[in-house]
Amino acid sequence: MTFEEQLNNNSTVPDFPTFSPEPLPDWLSDDNLLRDEAALLGLSHAPLEEKTSLIRLYFKQQTIQLEREREELGEKIGELNLGIEHMTNRIEELRQKITRLEAAKPDGEPHFLKTVTGLIACLGLLIGTYFLILETLKLHFGENRLISLGVALAGFLGLYHRTTMATAPTTPFSVRQLLTDAGLPFATSFFVFIYAYQTQSALSALGIFLFLFFLFLSVGKLIPGLLTALQNDFRYRNQEKNLKNEQKPKTVAWENEINLLTIRVDAIRVQKWQLLTPLNRVESELSHTNTRRDLLIQLFENEFNLARSLRDRLSEHQIRAIVASE
Repeated sequence: MTFEEQLNNNSTVPDFPTFSPEPLPDWLSDDNLLRDEAALLGLSHAPLEEKTSLIRLYFKQQTIQLEREREELGEKIGELNLGIEHMTNRIEELRQKITRLEAAKPDGEPHFLKTVTGLIACLGLLIGTYFLILETLKLHFGENRLISLGVALAGFLGLYHRTTMATAPTTPFSVRQLLTDAGLPFATSFFVFIYAYQTQSALSALGIFLFLFFLFLSVGKLIPGLLTALQNDFRYRNQEKNLKNEQKPKTVAWENEINLLTIRVDAIRVQKWQLLTPLNRVESELSHTNTRRDLLIQLFENEFNLARSLRDRLSEHQIRAIVASE
């Protein structure tokens, strides 16, 4: 929707009924007559407040329609201001949503290169260890590669279960847990040690035993962790892809809504400016009328006080003569 269409769909200045106030009495329309009226009242025993209240009442009748117009225009402008505030808040909310969505990232942090490098290194260790075991067992089992491969896998995969003492540090120490974690790596290393001891020196066999045992423990714990990290990396990539696919349609929809709201806000502001002109006119007329009222009351009070101050100095005959002349 364009700005012109939005502006034409909304009402502008309200139509007020034509109002013609009753004309002021002659003694209020003419300053000289007002002075005479104040002087006569001052020479009498009537109180001042009744006449000033009557003046205010006459002028109130003059401003009834103006007061109504000012109230209606003020309410209309207040409604427009409220609409502008709501739409402006919505625009700011949408902009914050767009900013948050553009800055959003999946949970966690990818370590794909580090994980793949670790898995390649573990694969190299697995292959090297396989050939070490193959050479050690060759004199006893011949060229049976499956036996060597099975022994190597038994050592490396001995810790391939859900939890170990290393991955669950809060678990209390127990012999059963120790056997679960280190039993198979120890048995595999000791198995190779027995056959190495028969063909090599004791020191070499012991070295092979210790090397294989700690290698099985270290790499055995490392492989499951790396596989889990690789799984998390793939999950991160999928979440990142889904997030990007989600960002585009939402961002476009929110930007379209922002553009529509901006057009509406501009149209409402134009309506508000259109209402300010008659409101300023009404307030100017009210101010002029009220100022005129206050000046007339002030003039009336001054003439009244002057006449009241002279009343005590004049005789009744003089007062009646003055009243008759008026």
